Amino acid sequence: MGICQSNNRRPLIKDVYWKLSMIDFFSIEDRNGDGFITLEEIIANTAPLEEHCSASTEKMKALAQGLTEFWTEAGIKPGKKVSKKNFLKGLSKLGEKELERESKGIPTLHSAVANALFDIIDENDNNQLSEKEIRNWMAASGLNPEDAVQIMRDADYREKGYITREELIESEFCSFFRPDKCMIQLGIRVV
Repeated sequence: MGICQSNNRRPLIKDVYWKLSMIDFFSIEDRNGDGFITLEEIIANTAPLEEHCSASTEKMKALAQGLTEFWTEAGIKPGKKVSKKNFLKGLSKLGEKELERESKGIPTLHSAVANALFDIIDENDNNQLSEKEIRNWMAASGLNPEDAVQIMRDADYREKGYITREELIESEFCSFFRPDKCMIQLGIRVV
């Protein structure tokens, strides 16, 4: 069982930590500020990865394919504008399916996206993410590259000085579908 699994799950949409986290995610993805996101917008938002992480066209296509499968199942279909409310509903339903898949040992759609993302971030293809590679990823994503230190601390829980593929996948999955469990793992009291 992964760190994000729990036998006593309530619907994600009712989890205040999840909801706040996903509202923040929506705001980041809604770069034009119109109150809606589209699949095309989500994929376009990954374009800076090509430059910042020196990603090949093949790696970018793999990420776009993974994102398309993931977000389509969440109700964000090509050419369709989705409001924050519908985004949260669709992602909550997808999250329940993803948590069920994970509990059964079935590969998740999210893991396909995280694997493609790892391949892009890992510029030197050594199957380890350094703090520099995390900084480049964050800069490409419009986030503060200085937060790479915190991400390293959070995801590199074995304190090796790098993040493995499995650690990134687990950390990203947890942040998407079980932020309360991530907080507990980090020693933050959840009330």
